[in-house]
Amino acid sequence: MNVTAVSERKSDLGEGPHWDPLIQKLYYVDAFVGDVCRLDPATGLTETVHLDGITTFVIPYRTDPSKLLITLTRQIRKLDFNTGESEVLTELTPADGKDRFNDGKCDNRGRLWTGTLVPSEEEKGHLYRLDPNYTLTQVADKVTLSNGLAWSIDNRKFYYVDSEKKIIHSFDYNLEDGTASNQQVLVNYSERDEFKDLGVPDGMTIDIEGKLWVACYGGSCLLRLDPETRTILHKVDFPCKNVTSCCFGGPHLDILYVTTAKRELPEDEKDSEPLAGAVFAVTGHGTRGQPPVLFVE
Repeated sequence: MNVTAVSERKSDLGEGPHWDPLIQKLYYVDAFVGDVCRLDPATGLTETVHLDGITTFVIPYRTDPSKLLITLTRQIRKLDFNTGESEVLTELTPADGKDRFNDGKCDNRGRLWTGTLVPSEEEKGHLYRLDPNYTLTQVADKVTLSNGLAWSIDNRKFYYVDSEKKIIHSFDYNLEDGTASNQQVLVNYSERDEFKDLGVPDGMTIDIEGKLWVACYGGSCLLRLDPETRTILHKVDFPCKNVTSCCFGGPHLDILYVTTAKRELPEDEKDSEPLAGAVFAVTGHGTRGQPPVLFVE
C-alpha cells in the first residue's frame, strides 16, 4: 500500500471527506477554522469557503451537486459553494443549548444521519435522522462524541462511532423507513488488546466487500475491519498521529482519501509531523468503494 499526501493545504482539523465524481474533486471541512474545502487531487490545490462557526461534514445535493448540505455548529445549512451564500435549514433546540453537530452521512435513500456532542460532558449527545423535509428525528441518546457512520452493502446494518467511548456500534437497519434498532457494541477499543494503542475510532467508510475502514485519531493509522469477525484485516500507518476520516474516490473509486489534523499536537511533535493536516491518498489496498450517496430533499 502507498500513502501519499495530495494536498498543499494543512488543516487544523480536516474532517468529513466526500468525493464528487462529477468534477473529480474531494470536498471536506476544516472544522474549527470554519472552512468548507474542495481539493483537486491532480494539482494539490484547495478552494475554500469560510463560515463563522464549526463545520463538520459536507454532502452535495442529488438535484444540484453545486449545492452542499453542511453543518455550522448547531445549524444544518444549504451552501452554494460558488457564491459562498448559505441558508439555515434547521437547528438544534433549545436555542441556548450547548450541543453541536459532528459527523454526518446519507443512507442509500439520501436521508442524512448525523450526531451531536456536548463539549466536556459525557452521554449528552444524540444521533439524529434528517428527512427530506428537514425534520430532525432523534434515534439514539447517551452519546458522548458522535462520529463515523457507514451502512452494510445490503443496507441491513448501520455502523456508528462514539469516539470518546472508543466504541463502534452496530444497529439493525430498515432502509425502507429509515429506522435503526437493536443497538450493539461491534468493537470496544478499550476491551481488546490489539486496539489499545490505536487511539480512538473517528471517521469511517465501507468498501465493496463490506469491510469497514476506520480512521484512528491519536493512533497514526487507518484500520480495515471485518464486521463479521470483528478483527483487524489491515493496518495502514500514517506519518501523523491524528487521522480523522476517510472516503473512497478517484475515477474508479479505488483511492482512499484520508483527512488528518495538526490540532492538539504538542509543540515538541510539530516538527516531526510536517504533513499533519494534509489530505492523503491510499492506493494499492486491493479494493474500492461504492458511489458516494448524495442528499435527497
